[in-house]
Amino acid sequence: MTAKTYWIAFVLLLAGACGTDDFDDSENWVHDEPSDLIVSAGVSGKADELSSTFNKNTVVSDSFFEDADAVDGDDIQAFLENTPYGGRSWMADERVDGVRAADLMVSAARAENINPVMLLIRLQVEQGLVSKTSRPSQTKVNRALGCGCYDGASCASQFRGFEKQMACGAQTHRKLFDASTNDGEWRANVAKKTSDRIWITPSNHATAALYGYTPWVLTGRGGNWLVWNIANKYVKHFSDLGHYHVKPRLGSAHHARTTRSVVSRAAAKPASAMTLPAPRDRLRVFAP
Repeated sequence: MTAKTYWIAFVLLLAGACGTDDFDDSENWVHDEPSDLIVSAGVSGKADELSSTFNKNTVVSDSFFEDADAVDGDDIQAFLENTPYGGRSWMADERVDGVRAADLMVSAARAENINPVMLLIRLQVEQGLVSKTSRPSQTKVNRALGCGCYDGASCASQFRGFEKQMACGAQTHRKLFDASTNDGEWRANVAKKTSDRIWITPSNHATAALYGYTPWVLTGRGGNWLVWNIANKYVKHFSDLGHYHVKPRLGSAHHARTTRSVVSRAAAKPASAMTLPAPRDRLRVFAP
């Protein structure tokens, strides 16, 4: 192979890895849980958090995204023991140094003041891990949220493993949410084209953050449509199990009990936070 041919191959590989606004590989998006593609009925009475109809500009509300006390470890464990897929998730038995997967999700989410259900949703959207009853390969577990991982390659060591993936995912969601208020690539009320070439104007910071993490709409089959649909499905199931706690409005008698202080959030952060990849470097994973 000539030097010129090597150079052309390198350029093509680089273009494929980085992508552009005009690049569309949506045909590669295949979600392996068919029931997730059936529109969920959702839960009545939660219209302020989740809409019963998909709006590409408002995937979830800011209040839902930041409801860090919506569920605790026992709530998620009950969900994993009895999932909306009619079985018991392998994650019900997953432990890292003796700590339940459910508690790792909650710890990581609360450290960043985001709803732990967002991590549960992301686990299903990325690789269908929640609905699986048997433990998948260690490769899939190591890149559970696809955070800091490149397609067709292993994750960087600082992001590899279930606990590190939960921390990376939570921190990345928070970083994208905060960036949407000023200089983020995806910002609230600023129009931008997705990877499937659809113009979106996020109506809130949560939606901007979700497109920053996964810049696809893919109505009916993936992307942020899938985030919205699984969110409705999961909140309904948590509610049916009696394990979902809607954040009370400001002024509620219980508000002080459920609102986490800035001090407690800071205390929950790990002593040495990992350096996160830039949003455009967090690629969707297709692990074997």
